[in-house]
Amino acid sequence: MPDDAVVVPINRSSSERPARPRRCLEELPGEARWRADVPAPAGYAVFDCETTGTDPAVDEIVSLAVVRLDADGVESDRYVTLVHPSRPIPAEATVVHGISDEDVADAPRFPAVVHDVLALLEGTVFVAHNAGFDLAMLQHALAKAGVELRPAGVACTLEAFRLLEPREASHRLDSICERHGIVVEESHDALGDVVATAALLRVLLAEGIAPETVRLDHTAYMRLRSRGDTRPASEPQVRRVFGMARSAGLLRPDGGVDRERVLALVERVTGVDDVDTLTREQVQDVYDALERLTEAREPVAGTASA
Repeated sequence: MPDDAVVVPINRSSSERPARPRRCLEELPGEARWRADVPAPAGYAVFDCETTGTDPAVDEIVSLAVVRLDADGVESDRYVTLVHPSRPIPAEATVVHGISDEDVADAPRFPAVVHDVLALLEGTVFVAHNAGFDLAMLQHALAKAGVELRPAGVACTLEAFRLLEPREASHRLDSICERHGIVVEESHDALGDVVATAALLRVLLAEGIAPETVRLDHTAYMRLRSRGDTRPASEPQVRRVFGMARSAGLLRPDGGVDRERVLALVERVTGVDDVDTLTREQVQDVYDALERLTEAREPVAGTASA
């Protein structure tokens, strides 16, 4: 890893930690803590839902599953149900999860299942694979039912395994499970995905990691993944170069981005004089240089600008 990579070592302050963990945790694109160093949670509630789409503000849950585990990952309860949404399920959503309007015709509306869901979530760390999406969907659905959900903590197995296995080609639920010998019974099925996610949570617990303390540094993660990546940079990645150039002050007198100055920086950093031919590794190096320029322009807090 290059010297300028942003990595944070895992906190190892406790003498009770494993003397020789199975996984190398010396340098990570983010941070995490050992279970021995933090208070044990009341438990974990592993959640997954299938929906009418991907916008929590608009779309609705059509199926959900919750498995409650104790602090050591032992299952104590589970709940699974279809949910009848207030609008038809789009065909493109049915293609993903296989749930149609006919399947949910006799299913309860979401307000009818709120009590059962909350009973399993009470006092626990909320766990999901891509927890940001699932938690947002659940919180929005609960808010419409007049309930505010504030979990005791949040653990995302997607971010945890990106942190621990940053160079792996895929961090899809089924891909991670395959690497760890976990059988996924039904992909894109709420219960199947919850059971698989719970198994990944147990992998983290068995290695002594407190999943709720994982914090992935997405910028460092992408830098690390890009090392040695000779694929062409994508159009959005190239556009970002010019967006960052504006923040870095590479501007013409009229306020527009100065392409010549950008190309000069690109050539100085990568040896390439055409931004459109950058590799994914090279574009991350350009990002680093632009970030340093931006930071140099920003006034130090508490000082007056000239």
